[in-house]
Amino acid sequence: MNSMPAAQRGASWGPSPGAGGRSMPAIRRSVIVGLAMVLAIVAGRLFAGGHISYGLAILLAVLYGPLVFVNLPVAFAVYVSLLFIEDTTALGPAPNAIGVLIVLAWLGTFITRSTSREILGEQARLLRVLGAFALWLALTIVWAENAGRAGEGVFSWLLAMLAFLITLTTLRRGRDVGAIGVAFIAGSILSVAYGISSGALTAVSETSEAALQGRFTGGGGDPNKAAAGYLIAMFLCAGFWGLAHRRATKAGLLTAFIVVAIGFFATQSRGGMIALAVAALTGLAILPGQRKRLLGLTAAAGVGLAVIAVVNPAAITRLVGFGGGTSGRNDLWKVAWTVFEKHHWVGIGLNNFEAVESHFTLLSGTLTRVDLVAETPHLVHNLYLQLLTETGVVGFLLFLPVIFFCLRACWQAAQRFDANGQRPYADLARAALMAEIAMLSAQFFISDGDDFRLWVLLALGPVLLSLARRSAPATAAATAPALRRARPRLGYGLPRAGPRAR
Repeated sequence: MNSMPAAQRGASWGPSPGAGGRSMPAIRRSVIVGLAMVLAIVAGRLFAGGHISYGLAILLAVLYGPLVFVNLPVAFAVYVSLLFIEDTTALGPAPNAIGVLIVLAWLGTFITRSTSREILGEQARLLRVLGAFALWLALTIVWAENAGRAGEGVFSWLLAMLAFLITLTTLRRGRDVGAIGVAFIAGSILSVAYGISSGALTAVSETSEAALQGRFTGGGGDPNKAAAGYLIAMFLCAGFWGLAHRRATKAGLLTAFIVVAIGFFATQSRGGMIALAVAALTGLAILPGQRKRLLGLTAAAGVGLAVIAVVNPAAITRLVGFGGGTSGRNDLWKVAWTVFEKHHWVGIGLNNFEAVESHFTLLSGTLTRVDLVAETPHLVHNLYLQLLTETGVVGFLLFLPVIFFCLRACWQAAQRFDANGQRPYADLARAALMAEIAMLSAQFFISDGDDFRLWVLLALGPVLLSLARRSAPATAAATAPALRRARPRLGYGLPRAGPRAR
């Protein structure tokens, strides 16, 4: 006989996957097996014909496709982890193929389950502002000098916002949030491991400007963007600490933190360092109860910094050399501000700064790196200044409330979990808040507003708040034994927060 009060049964982390609506239509196993065999044959022919990338994409679809229909949150978590290495040539079109599968599965789930629409109702204010921001981005195509570039930019931003919606409506249980958190950590480790295996930690490659400077890019791409992603994983490692009850799990989290910290410092991202400092100082100021943990993280990060100091001393020189220039960033900011002064209300059109910046070279005063403006135009390397330049004051003021609502949701979720006696989950919400602050601070030095990782992270705030509202209040006496009994399943998600039924 279950003696748990009816109000608490099943309420710890909300309704079950099928609650509140119809389940997805069943798909015959024979259909899945037949489709898998056809795709396997196609993949074999592609491999035999030398089309390795396309063959790999088909192979991943064969292996990954069934997971999408069996467990969409876990499949989405796998996709999030791949975002850290999506720039590697080995993956080819695989990430895009996986993304299409996720969108198709999500559409089917969203249509057949009313709980997803209920969650959208809970976040109506946030979604209205997000919709207005998306509409404004699309409108900038009208007055953009290069409408094609503006259209491409709008498409990229809309895809990132779609990732936000998928996160918001797919993660309905604590274990789902745990899967996404683990995906950020696993993706960062995968990126660092890939970079180390290619010798990028100490050797200088000749594949990019960043590599020529001896900077670590992990899974490929821009080192500053890699550093921003690593920041998320570092804070989430701390967030899982209270949920890890086994020593082996705690040791694994600490090891993961140090490995990611090594990759973070190897990127030599001064913007990332500033973002880390901003998030840490903010945490010390607004989270006095977390100061001991933050100081412990600082010590662990010091281990990663010491490793980099030994294997690549030049990285330390660049990290502390803030007076050695900013790779033309100051000139780009100066030109961007000049453009904004001329088009301050509605901007020049999304993704159009590179198309018009050369016209403002002479109007921007003395420039040190004219080549980055006139010869090889670059992005602003500041998300907020780029939004002001391309979407004007109107677009910028529509973007800020989206950020505010997501940050506030994390803060409110932590307070609600504390009130319910669920301190470990409150700590996870605080870690997500610190990760968001760090990622948003890093955006002062990169123009990466359409980064899927940023939007998935922002969606965690509303998701955690929704879970906290549905969680059952628990007394300290009832919660402590349950937390001791709970077995952390970091590879799959979070354990239940409330006391178990006897």
